Amino acid sequence: MRKLFFCFTAIIILFTGCTREPSDAPLSGRQAVIYPDFTDITIPSNIAPVNFRIQDTADKYITVFESGDTKTVIRGRDVLIPLRKWRAITSRGNIKVTVFEKHDNGWIRMNPFPITVAEDIDSYLTYRLIMPSFQTFDRLTINQRNITNFKEKTIYANTMSSRDDGSQCINCHSFRNWSTETMQFHIRQYLGGTILYRNGKLAKLNLKTDSTIAAAVYPSWHPTHEYIAYSTNKTFQNIHTNHTDRMEAFDQESDLILFNMKDNSVSVIENDSTELECHPYWTPDGKTLFYVSAHIGNPTPFQAKGGAATGNASVKYSLYSKSFDPDSRTWGKSKMFFDAAALDSSITWPRVSPDGRWLICCINTHGVFPPYQSETELIMFDLEKGTHRYVDEINSDKSESYHSWSSNGHWLVFSTRREDGVYTRPYLTHLNDDGSFTKPFPLPQKDPDFSVNFMYSFNIPEFSKDPIRVSARKLSSFINSTEAESVPYVSKRGK
Repeated sequence: MRKLFFCFTAIIILFTGCTREPSDAPLSGRQAVIYPDFTDITIPSNIAPVNFRIQDTADKYITVFESGDTKTVIRGRDVLIPLRKWRAITSRGNIKVTVFEKHDNGWIRMNPFPITVAEDIDSYLTYRLIMPSFQTFDRLTINQRNITNFKEKTIYANTMSSRDDGSQCINCHSFRNWSTETMQFHIRQYLGGTILYRNGKLAKLNLKTDSTIAAAVYPSWHPTHEYIAYSTNKTFQNIHTNHTDRMEAFDQESDLILFNMKDNSVSVIENDSTELECHPYWTPDGKTLFYVSAHIGNPTPFQAKGGAATGNASVKYSLYSKSFDPDSRTWGKSKMFFDAAALDSSITWPRVSPDGRWLICCINTHGVFPPYQSETELIMFDLEKGTHRYVDEINSDKSESYHSWSSNGHWLVFSTRREDGVYTRPYLTHLNDDGSFTKPFPLPQKDPDFSVNFMYSFNIPEFSKDPIRVSARKLSSFINSTEAESVPYVSKRGK
């Protein structure tokens, strides 16, 4: 039976390859306009089909995908590629795509465009879906998408634990070393706590202590030891009524803390009252922690302005590093790595590549919430050569933010508002050997009009090599029935 199936599959592919297209059609001299724009991109060999719509007006359309000796023909304006046929194409290497359009004078052949096929990518992408209303979070979900196809599942939704007189925010999902065997995310307000999943067990923790300013926020798992570095933040927001950027979010206080999973304790990493420390991220060897910090002095800009968002424009974050001995849990002194404030800029969200060579950050004019500033761009540091550059081949005229590396370091996903300036969408790009990136492209969707019709933003996309195994029902039951466990504070060790 299995042999018959393989033979049948081969016949289907061979028949598809023999389907006729208007091969004598004259060349138009221009390329077809398609949406989403998948022209001249580099894709992972295991990515889902790049379905698109031809935007040109014509009577009929034919699109031909060619790779090696394999050819697939799709008829119609909406180019929806069956997964089986797409796998047959991508398995043979680089692809040539030719669009034919029929007008009054007959068929014409548009200029073909290439799609380069590169290394595999991690199969799963997890993100939070949130409406960009900014003032309410009536419905939030953390979803995981299998990006080798179009299957998506909800990991947890705040509507699973709702009540009439309260609301619940969920955020900051993350994994250790791209494995869902260990993950965490936060619940805010109703039934709040940090949800930790490791060794097949769930825990709900209250990481706020009498010696820290707030609960844990932005996490970074230590790659080799049982630690998580967090920022702890007192965050506020304001809405502009007459400004290009409608939202202004800012921290009035923020510190760095270390959670030790062996004894469930919290200690302070940095808590200078005249600094706003945030966004920790470990190097792959776990011996250095990058973070950002803004000097605010006393009184703070927010105190001087009565807490109004106007004070946030003067807050500029710079990039720091701090050495760490994971065995003795001792810290070295913090060092300035990049003085963004001296350039009248603010740098945030440091992420080091798995091989330890590249460091990518967000950079804008002020503040620590990059999606809310339309001028936010990505900047990359070569940690081997000690150089840096703006990643112009990725950046657009809208906000680029919340980026993360694939486990093999060949792919980067980032959130961007380039499509409409309002909704953040995940885009993918390939890192070349010379440190440049290929043309970014949106995460493929089954429906080419997905981004036009989907009214949620994708927030904090994170790769993983495997699916999340704990079910939404189990998470909901645990969150609803479990009180958050308080953890002790231990004094800071090291310098």
